[in-house]
Amino acid sequence: MKRKIPLVVVLLVFTNMLMIPSTSAAIKTGAICKIKGQIQTVSGFKYTCIKSGKKTVWSKGEKVIPTPAPAATAEPVVAATAAPVPVPVNLTPLQKMNLNIYNRYLAADKKISPSFNFVLCPSVDPAMASITQSSYIDGYSFWASIYKATAKINWLLMSEKDWNCWYETTEKFEGPNPVSRSWNVWNKETGILGHCYVSANAFCGYGTGVREGGVFAQYNMIGSNFKTAPTPLTVHHETVHNYQAQLIADNFATSKANTVACWFMEGQANLFGVPIALQGNPGSHRTMEINRLLRVYPKGSSYSKEEWVAVLNSLKTDSDFCFKNELGYSLGWFALEWTYQNYSIEEMHVFLELIAKGSTWEQAIQAVMKMDEQAYFSKIAQYFVDEI
Repeated sequence: MKRKIPLVVVLLVFTNMLMIPSTSAAIKTGAICKIKGQIQTVSGFKYTCIKSGKKTVWSKGEKVIPTPAPAATAEPVVAATAAPVPVPVNLTPLQKMNLNIYNRYLAADKKISPSFNFVLCPSVDPAMASITQSSYIDGYSFWASIYKATAKINWLLMSEKDWNCWYETTEKFEGPNPVSRSWNVWNKETGILGHCYVSANAFCGYGTGVREGGVFAQYNMIGSNFKTAPTPLTVHHETVHNYQAQLIADNFATSKANTVACWFMEGQANLFGVPIALQGNPGSHRTMEINRLLRVYPKGSSYSKEEWVAVLNSLKTDSDFCFKNELGYSLGWFALEWTYQNYSIEEMHVFLELIAKGSTWEQAIQAVMKMDEQAYFSKIAQYFVDEI
């Protein structure tokens, strides 16, 4: 059955890069919040506003690894200057996978930029714009060695003072049609940009997803008082979405990305983004994803393989449930853990490329994994039983 995946959500959501919080008094696990997807950082812990039943509440706090605030003229410090981390022989397959992902990032050629079309609005801080550009170009180096994209990533960097520049650029990036372009995302009257409250302290943005004709764009607000480099978790997660979007944009006429499981795209971004950002050791984040998954399936730790297969099959026809419960981050994480321990990065690129060039999800599984979808689900389900 065809699964309708909202690409604007799946591919380029900027991972909730929302405004800097103005208050932290009511931010704690389980407290009521107002805007689903909003992120607040309090006392070194990041809280996300999530759906819980009929309410939106703050998630369990996730410890934030601080990124030093650079001087106005400083370049971002990237891990790529470090030597590869030796891989001990006594590591588990999962540990080896994570460390190999990180080492591959370290070894990637950092002198690449042809896929980015950065445009700067008049009021954006040039130094902060340069830091943001450098961070994403650095992160993109991992995927540039795997896929030589032709589609440009059109990316606008703006400040809270650049509404007119943003409005005009949406037409340049997306075409003049006011119905299809994202000209109404930034409400000049209310001061709201998507989920972000526009201010001098904001660092937020949104992406259009891949649209008709393979058009896609990203928009990033850097408030005039914001002086911190983008966090590695955000950069490396979103860079995977850039890779996915380019692959679809380059093959828009044939792409069958709408047939992909609802958890795959976000799971892939999480699985690669976190190990790179956390230097090959995503253990604490992995625990968080187990907890997030068990909030949706409270008895999941005692599920049988058959029960997990039933869950995977139910999501084929209930993608709305999948997205609302952020199962791409949690269930997708563990499904992709098994996948990338058994298939190489190059093999899984072929998998996605087949889908972009016209194969369905099921056909790509058969071609690359040499099994049918239900056999794949069975393998993943057993991994859930063993790991969760």
